[in-house]
Amino acid sequence: MENSWIRDDRVKALLLIFFITVTIYSNSLGGRFVYDDEYFVVKNITLRNLDNIPSFFYNRSANAFADLSQDVYRPVTTITYAVDYALGKLNTFGYHLVNVLLHSFNAMLLFLFLYLVFGNIPLALMTSLFFACHPVQTEVVSWISGRASVLFLFFYLSALIFYVLFLRRSKKQYFIYSLVLYAFSLFSKEMAVTLPLVLIVYDLHFLRRDNDSLRSKICRYLPYFILTAFFIFIRAVVLKRVSQCDWWGGSPYNTFFTMSRVMIDYVKVLLVPVKLCAYRIIDISVSVAETRVLASLALLAISAAAIPFIFRASRRVSFAICFFFITMLPVSNIVPLKALMAERFLYLPSIGFCLCLALAVERIGRTGVFNKKRVFVTSLIAFIIILFYSSRTMIRNEDWKDAVTISKSIVAVSPLNPWGFTSLGTAYLEEEKYGEAVKSLKKAIALSRDYVSPKNALGFCYLKMDRYDDAIQFLKEALRLKPGDLEVINSLAVAYASQKKYEEAIKYLEESIRLEPSYVHAYLNLGSVYEHRREFDKALTEYRRVAQNTNSAQEIAISYIRIGDTYIKLGLKDKAREYYNKARDMCGRGLEELRKVAVDRMKISWN
Repeated sequence: MENSWIRDDRVKALLLIFFITVTIYSNSLGGRFVYDDEYFVVKNITLRNLDNIPSFFYNRSANAFADLSQDVYRPVTTITYAVDYALGKLNTFGYHLVNVLLHSFNAMLLFLFLYLVFGNIPLALMTSLFFACHPVQTEVVSWISGRASVLFLFFYLSALIFYVLFLRRSKKQYFIYSLVLYAFSLFSKEMAVTLPLVLIVYDLHFLRRDNDSLRSKICRYLPYFILTAFFIFIRAVVLKRVSQCDWWGGSPYNTFFTMSRVMIDYVKVLLVPVKLCAYRIIDISVSVAETRVLASLALLAISAAAIPFIFRASRRVSFAICFFFITMLPVSNIVPLKALMAERFLYLPSIGFCLCLALAVERIGRTGVFNKKRVFVTSLIAFIIILFYSSRTMIRNEDWKDAVTISKSIVAVSPLNPWGFTSLGTAYLEEEKYGEAVKSLKKAIALSRDYVSPKNALGFCYLKMDRYDDAIQFLKEALRLKPGDLEVINSLAVAYASQKKYEEAIKYLEESIRLEPSYVHAYLNLGSVYEHRREFDKALTEYRRVAQNTNSAQEIAISYIRIGDTYIKLGLKDKAREYYNKARDMCGRGLEELRKVAVDRMKISWN
């Protein structure tokens, strides 16, 4: 169509963006599951059956495994994981490919949005390529758990584009499309909540005010705010909480002072993306009188005060700056999060930075010095930036290939980082490199005596090494630091049971059940202890309690297999086969391996 705003030259730009983005992230496709991937995908058996999709919207345990399920509510993202699993099981290539494709589409959508707003192909292309290639995006794209970010932005930008089209063409279906896409964005990740504010900022900067009455504005904005309120309400009901943790430093003031510094650090990371780190240790500021806090607050205040002047000088620059700060709001710990700073939080706000950078490059090319060669100079500067970003991104992708490598990158950048050494030790533990795990975990403990995770991991490592006394020592220290930790309590019970100190094991397991009756691993472990004591009736009682305290098909099937095994020991093969049959019937799609165990047990019971 001749009058279409997507013409041949735009298509060429889109293809260029897609090709460059896929190329620089091609070396991320072989990465393994890392960190939270285990909880979102590997151990989350709910997503292994597409019939469970409705439960993603109302059951918090369906979105992630263990404690992570209490912090995140992203049902649309979980659906994409379920589809990935249905197509390729636990082959990581497919999960990474989806992330790379979504990031490519996001860069293309950004181009379309900017061209639609500014009508300037070079500016839209530069900004989109800066966004696509910036090294800070690697955490989102190369890490499978970054799926929520690339997915929500896909819907976010699509909703933004349809909103602009609605304003330009007055077609109500575009407005409806925008609202529907915004809903998908919200249920992909919480950061989408800023869209209504971005729409207002867009209107203030670029919308002609002719015939734009207060009534029409309310009619435009209100549905977005209603959707936002609806999402926040549903999320709070499902998670039974709003914030992820208490205020940092025990006070909203300390959180605010600390975040003022973090905001400046974010700008530094975007400006100089060299020493990237997957987990940063941020010390808490407790007074406004701290030099760093005063300096940060002054810079932020100057930036805010300058906005009206920047608005009059350049609405494009003003929009970019406002976009950055508005989209940072959800991760500014206004509602406390479990992270003060993370590179993945910059995925959406970085658009504002990339637009500012593109405008600066465009401005340099227009100066009188380069007047005759401004196109060449602009292109050269943009090419150098994109080349630098791309090379750094491809290098950074390699850090995300497995848990050991990314953990090593953390301690290389931050050698006093106890979290980094803990994650490195845990990664070695997963690979059964116990000697290396012990070294790393001891370094973590030395760096932070009050940090519970390395003590817990070291205790578990000693369990694997059959060093039960050492395991009990560190697990007790972990429990002292974090009373009531179910994982630590059960590890202690296993250590005592391994030493045949069954009374101690039973005491700890009963304590964990008292603290959390739905923690079914305690029933399974308690049943196992009673089996070792040849108290089979008590073992059967504990195994039967599993089905009374969980809806998990996997956990119930395991308990039925354990019951069958116990009946075999009692010489009651008919009863054993009855429960093996029950276990087999519980194993639907996604539990094929467990089903095979039940079938094999049944075959053996006939001998």
